[in-house]
Amino acid sequence: MQNKDFDKLLEKYLNNQLSIDERNNVELWLQHITDHTASERLTAPEQEERGERIFKVLEERIKQPEAVQRSLFQKLRPAFKIAASVILCCSLLLIFHTRIEEILNIRQFASAINSGSGITKTILSDGSIVWLKGESKLSYPVKFKGTLRNVDLEGEALFEIAKDHIHPFVIHCAGLSTRVLGTSFNIKHTSHKIEVKVLTGRVFLSSANSKAIILHPYQKAVYLELKKTIVKQAEPVVEVASLTRGTEYNMQFNDARVEDVLQRIEKKFEIDIKVENKKLNSNRITADFTDQSLLNTVSMMSEAFNADFRIDGQSVTLTDKQDN
Repeated sequence: MQNKDFDKLLEKYLNNQLSIDERNNVELWLQHITDHTASERLTAPEQEERGERIFKVLEERIKQPEAVQRSLFQKLRPAFKIAASVILCCSLLLIFHTRIEEILNIRQFASAINSGSGITKTILSDGSIVWLKGESKLSYPVKFKGTLRNVDLEGEALFEIAKDHIHPFVIHCAGLSTRVLGTSFNIKHTSHKIEVKVLTGRVFLSSANSKAIILHPYQKAVYLELKKTIVKQAEPVVEVASLTRGTEYNMQFNDARVEDVLQRIEKKFEIDIKVENKKLNSNRITADFTDQSLLNTVSMMSEAFNADFRIDGQSVTLTDKQDN
């Protein structure tokens, strides 16, 4: 990669202007630099060239008056630039070893692609569940870090977002941003418009050139891409059954066997549930776990049968409650 090409790519990277694939390529390159730069041997001309580039970056980044920067830079002799480049490279390398690891951890992305006509399920690191519908794509971080939980959507998906009032969940779809704290809703992107339909909770919609709005349960809004406006429907128009068809969203049970309920929970959250007291399986339960997280679901089950539970990764164990 030529220096000028990398400089442009790095600038876009720092300004968050790259696509997912471009961003991953930059991070792979940074990882390569981390692995190999320490043992690299540079000639004097290469050291001077690198010194020039480093000083150029510093000159642009450090918040000093332009005249002061130019004066300091012009007074540097070539020999000093070579020595300075070596010192700066060593110093920056120590910083980069730490910072690059942090960047790579924060910016590791994955993609879920549904090229068929059915529905696929993706469970995110925070426990949120995304039901990706036909001809759609979801791009998301392997692990959420930072203030916001950001994902990108192309197509249509039903979201069951794990509640986290400190870290809002934001879906970016074309020119529309959908921001929530914990709720369920459907986003559908078709030709020149995006439909957002809310099942539970509140949803905040915004775009660069339109007034932001808030949607409540059973409300719908449409973002018109060409006009760059968000239009809210006056009356509740959401049909839950049609939006959730083909998913495991509905977790309502009426006088169901506990064993059957636990199997449904296992399937939805992709976990294994062990019941130490097998007598519990023969009991029956009437409950609604719809739009509940795994933790809330297991807690409600345990409370209903006066049991204790523990969650260890993808394994859940239900035990008889111990008297204190």
